[in-house]
Amino acid sequence: FCALALSMSARGELHVDSSRTVQSASFGHDMLDQFQLAPGYTNLNHGSYGATPKSVGAAQEQWRTEVEQNPDKFFRYTMWGYIDQARQDVAAYIGADSEDVVFVDNASEGMNALLKSLVVDGSTTVLYLDMAYFMVAETLRFLRDTVGVELIEVKTEDLLPTTSTRDFNTELVRRVTEALASSDRPTAVCSFSHITSVPAVILPLAELAAACKAAGAVVVGDGAHVMGQIMVDVPSLGVDVYVSNGHKWLFSPKGSAFLWVSKQYQGTESPYAADGSAVYPLVTSFEGQGESDFAKLFSYEGTKDYGAFLSFSAAIDWRSQLGEAAVIDYIHDLAVSGAELLVSKWSSRSLTPPEMIGAMLNVELPAACGTNQTFIGKLPTMLLDQYNTWVPFYVWSSRSWARVSAQVYNDLSDFAMLADAVLALCGGAD
Repeated sequence: FCALALSMSARGELHVDSSRTVQSASFGHDMLDQFQLAPGYTNLNHGSYGATPKSVGAAQEQWRTEVEQNPDKFFRYTMWGYIDQARQDVAAYIGADSEDVVFVDNASEGMNALLKSLVVDGSTTVLYLDMAYFMVAETLRFLRDTVGVELIEVKTEDLLPTTSTRDFNTELVRRVTEALASSDRPTAVCSFSHITSVPAVILPLAELAAACKAAGAVVVGDGAHVMGQIMVDVPSLGVDVYVSNGHKWLFSPKGSAFLWVSKQYQGTESPYAADGSAVYPLVTSFEGQGESDFAKLFSYEGTKDYGAFLSFSAAIDWRSQLGEAAVIDYIHDLAVSGAELLVSKWSSRSLTPPEMIGAMLNVELPAACGTNQTFIGKLPTMLLDQYNTWVPFYVWSSRSWARVSAQVYNDLSDFAMLADAVLALCGGAD
């Protein structure tokens, strides 16, 4: 694949040359040289924080260098063109118009901006699932207590584990439709994860969005885990707004995420709207530049490191050298094979069929681990201390499950190591 060749001109302008090639590396452990992970550390939790390739980190460092060489030139003049180019690259990746894409530091910031902009009427309701990410649920509780909005939480725990994607999707949409119809208040917003965190499951977002749109609700898509894990064409999902991280699965640096907002809900400053009809950033500033009020409002949040945003382009280019479809296929196939290995070694089961996951699998812990949640809660730390790896464990349907991530630098031996390590720690080794 091609590595990014980076150089600075005499005037301090960054040039990115993706035409220079380095020796080809196959997926699996051969890829570890391309990342900054510490030798001996087995990263099976890519889903939490991601991992940045060395060449993408180098691109971010070059952006930082350009800033420090001439801060006035960068912040007053040149950064706007760079930001627009990165927006165009991200928009092309997700099948969107660049006018509808802006940057935020992470999905948590993005979801707060979306929900706090759209949920302003205390006489309405917000519908969400019990599978929502903890931060999203907490933000909704904040809005309940400060705005007075009523929350409708749709229960899903009894739907998993399942062996039928169709049955799960059909019943989930039915429950959401029923909840919408049973509320005695109008539903202002429906908020859904596209891929949930724990358990890690791909939800039928387009079908959920259609049900909520039919009820007159604005649909918020939380795609924190989506960009780079599965293929996505955001405008085709039928949602009104959408957020996703780049730093989790796309390989961009920490602190890089985007918001996609349909034109109907893009905020303006003349005047500012307070009726829940427009999306605004958490930091109010109109000092940036952009082709619209919306773009300008999100383009500048004060002095900070914008290098993570600008390195989106380097991450997308790095992936393109590997082959986008090849990356997606490898990490999914490895997750499926890894789940099969864990199920076999642990004599347990997967939470879902393969088509309901991307690159994060869910497997029930072996019986040897028991049901003592105090002990199971210590397992991640024990894995880190004794085996130099870390994975999250969680309780679902009164059972304990492991969420394990597959990435291009992993291979099946990593899952075998995890299987044996958990058995040893739980006293169930052969």
